[in-house]
Amino acid sequence: QTRGLTVTPTSGPRGTKILVSGEKFTANGSVAANGILVDSVATVHALVNLTTTGGLPATEVTVPASAGLGAKTVSMTDSGTPALAGSGSFTVTQPTITLSPSSATMGQVVTITGAGWVPLSSVTITLNSSGLAVGTKVATAGSAGAFETTMELPSTVGVGLKVISFSAADGSSLGNTATAQSLTVPAPKVVLSAASATVGSIVTLDATGFVPDSGLSALTIGGADVREGVATTNSAGALTVSFKVPGLTGSQLVSVTIGGTTVSTSVTVTKTTAPAPSDTTPTADVFADLIANDNLIRVFRFDNSTQTWAFFDPRAAFAEAIDLKATGSGDVVWVKLNTAQEFQGKTYLAGWSLFSLK
Repeated sequence: QTRGLTVTPTSGPRGTKILVSGEKFTANGSVAANGILVDSVATVHALVNLTTTGGLPATEVTVPASAGLGAKTVSMTDSGTPALAGSGSFTVTQPTITLSPSSATMGQVVTITGAGWVPLSSVTITLNSSGLAVGTKVATAGSAGAFETTMELPSTVGVGLKVISFSAADGSSLGNTATAQSLTVPAPKVVLSAASATVGSIVTLDATGFVPDSGLSALTIGGADVREGVATTNSAGALTVSFKVPGLTGSQLVSVTIGGTTVSTSVTVTKTTAPAPSDTTPTADVFADLIANDNLIRVFRFDNSTQTWAFFDPRAAFAEAIDLKATGSGDVVWVKLNTAQEFQGKTYLAGWSLFSLK
């Protein structure tokens, strides 16, 4: 007949230390070293001497790393003739991790909470993206087997809509592994402050989901460069910039390139009803610096409203033919230079360039 064993505690993860005791075994008998089994796997302990009344003193053993999950039998057989067997039960549990938030961008901090681990054990958390480990963090479980730590999503996660996963495991000697948890990394996107705008108005652009600390290398509307100054994403891969709408009308493509990734959106541009007189300046004055260096060859502007071209040429021979006598802030023009020169805060190369006037 099998005797009952008392097991304390009755549940926990692999690596849990349990006390096993029992009664009515062979008087003055013994249990061989490593003779107490959990899920038929031997535990590590010295020879245990039974009492004169056949009692098994409380013996501490560790739940083996190879024990299965769920309710498992704890068993032993003593040295008597015939040998007497005992059994009890221990439920092997699986530790867990949870994530917050469930969606994050590179550079954002994710909180990882663990529960049900072996008290005071070290747990290694691994961040996986596209099948590769791209980050690790080691946490120590408290006296109740819980922990809370954080991990910043590195740029090695990669740009674009994807699902990444966090896995956690304690030392190989304990054998615990949590079910991996997933987190969504959204695709980069740009949002404009307005779906439509007039020529010369200011539009704000918010970019998110790009590589952290990366420069804005291109910002164009209808192909015209409207960048001003140097803009860089923050530690979470976001930035906000504003630009003046150039003299284009209709639906225009707004294209943004940050850290080698290009994302586009659109805006509908309409002309202002009556441009302020201060917005129109003689073309020769606008390009005075280029003309002074004998560097300006020709300027072209296309008027969407009339579907016609106008040009300016600083050479006296073209004085009578010039029809681009004035230009305004926000006008998009084609300019041809002899050599590279800085103009309105940007350096333009020799040949033709398209840009928006300030």
